[in-house]
Amino acid sequence: MKRDALLCDHLRALNRTIRTGLRLSLALGLLAVCAAVSGTTLADQHYRVLVLHSHRQSLPVNTDWYRGIVRGFASAADVRVDIEIEALDLYRHSDQDYVAHLLSVYRRKYADEAPDLIIPTYTPALEFLLEHDVFPGIPIVFCGADSLAVAKRAMPGGVTGVASRPDFSGTVELALRLHPEARTLAVIVGASAADQDFERRAREELHAFDGRVEFVWLRGMPFDELLTAVERLPRATPILYVLQLEDRTGESQFPFYTTRRLAEIANAPIYGLWDTLIGNGILGGRLIKIEEDGFRTAQMGLRVLRGEAPAHNPILVPDMNPAVVDGRELVRWRIDEDRLPPGTEIRHAQPSFWDANRAEILTAAAVIAGQALLIVALMVNRRRLREAQGILTAECERRAEAEALATQLRGRLAQFSRERTLGTMATSISHEINQPLIAIQNYAQAAQRRLQGDLGDRNKLIELFAKIEAQAERAGAITERIRSLVARNEPRLVAVALPPLVDDVIRLMDLESGRRGCHLQRGRSEALPQVLADPLQVQLVLVNLLRNAMQAVSASDAYDKRIVIDLRPSDAQTVQVSVADRGPGVNPERAAEIFEPLSSSTSSGLGMGLAISRAIIEAHGGRLWHEPGPDGGAIFRFTLRAAGS
Repeated sequence: MKRDALLCDHLRALNRTIRTGLRLSLALGLLAVCAAVSGTTLADQHYRVLVLHSHRQSLPVNTDWYRGIVRGFASAADVRVDIEIEALDLYRHSDQDYVAHLLSVYRRKYADEAPDLIIPTYTPALEFLLEHDVFPGIPIVFCGADSLAVAKRAMPGGVTGVASRPDFSGTVELALRLHPEARTLAVIVGASAADQDFERRAREELHAFDGRVEFVWLRGMPFDELLTAVERLPRATPILYVLQLEDRTGESQFPFYTTRRLAEIANAPIYGLWDTLIGNGILGGRLIKIEEDGFRTAQMGLRVLRGEAPAHNPILVPDMNPAVVDGRELVRWRIDEDRLPPGTEIRHAQPSFWDANRAEILTAAAVIAGQALLIVALMVNRRRLREAQGILTAECERRAEAEALATQLRGRLAQFSRERTLGTMATSISHEINQPLIAIQNYAQAAQRRLQGDLGDRNKLIELFAKIEAQAERAGAITERIRSLVARNEPRLVAVALPPLVDDVIRLMDLESGRRGCHLQRGRSEALPQVLADPLQVQLVLVNLLRNAMQAVSASDAYDKRIVIDLRPSDAQTVQVSVADRGPGVNPERAAEIFEPLSSSTSSGLGMGLAISRAIIEAHGGRLWHEPGPDGGAIFRFTLRAAGS
């Protein structure tokens, strides 16, 4: 019953292996099709290869061998290879009944379609084929068989392959080279038949290190016990992981999982014998390259399939395994690469600070060099700068004094310009002041007559004196407005209607316009909102603009003497006022500077009128600008905010 159960298990494993082989055959077939499409002519060479694993199929080492074998066969475009896989699992089941059942199954399974080549992986599968003539006459190219076992046998003519040699002493030598301070070295071995075989060979080779280092053997320990033992090792004790397929309780152990977990708690690096453990916790060692052995085996198998006799392909036995290390583990354990033996292969190499930051370092060096040159240049020029600084300081002081004087003079010129403009309005303003003065005189005379006539009309006298007081206040208000116009810059904004204000300005300019032969007219006004303005300051702006326009058109009889003042809404929040003439206009070369102080085109002008006008309008929250007239001449426009906006 036990044998039947074992046979059933094995048949199930065979079924899984067959499916894997079919998938590989499909992949190789697709490769052949692709090669044909690309123009490669394939010969009718179609072979079946049987890969016979010594261990159970699930071991990762089988996967690595298989990957190398597939890569090796795929390198030949003129050969199509279908690969089938069988797993003998002889380490766990090696009794005679089990072997007899295997022989029966294989003979029956491959009776009609025998493979063209057999590749046994590792030693038990090779010995199985050599001891039992299950595939008579079929060439054998073994992969990874132990070199010691191969050397003990006289190989038949149809057998060749790639042998492997676990390099215990080379790996320990590498560990001691990287850890010269180590006084102890731990060795992990298992309890299965394969584990014990490796332990015997390791002990034989490691006798050479007696006196140099003390070995601590961790034999057949269950996993938890092994973790505890590794944690308790003396500090800086390197570990050699030989092999542990089973512990002493018969529990299976998985090398990948074991080395990864041990690496998390170990106080020194772990070394191994196979490159499949790189990336799974070990730092490195003199390693057997599993996949590379599979590749070389397939290359040798191709030569045999093409007709070369296996005897003409000598067995490959390595003299020394290459040193292979994990660059990430070197960084983790702070081991300098200079301590590695020459020719060491570094996988997952971590770039040095220079390699990782070469561009940044060169850039920083260039910047530092540039800065150094700049510092030297600055030191050379420092004395010159100090001398120039004194000159510049004196020049700045003189310039500040000149600017202060210029500011003072501009203020005086602005004041003078306002007073001069006000002179233009003096005649009309004096007439306006005369009206309350005459009224005061008349009311005073009337009050005097009543008092002299002894009329004794008290109420009438009070009325007359009230009128005298009102007219006096009116005259005072006019005087205050004139004084504020001359002395004050900030506007006093009130809601005011523009049309009457413009009409007042036109009346004020009657004398000058008549003298110059000009005609001032206000264009039709749409329904305009009141604006926020200081009436006298806005009138001052209009007087300046109108006077400039009259000077322009009176320069020649050829110019139209009409000057039009236009009022219209600019948008919902502003009202626009325009003063247009048909004189010579503004020279385009001077258009950008006409609003600058002291800019005048006439010998009698001060060049302050437009500058003051713009300042007044901007103080009102509007703007003043110039446009050339469409029919010649010039148009000056300004805006004022609508009341309530």
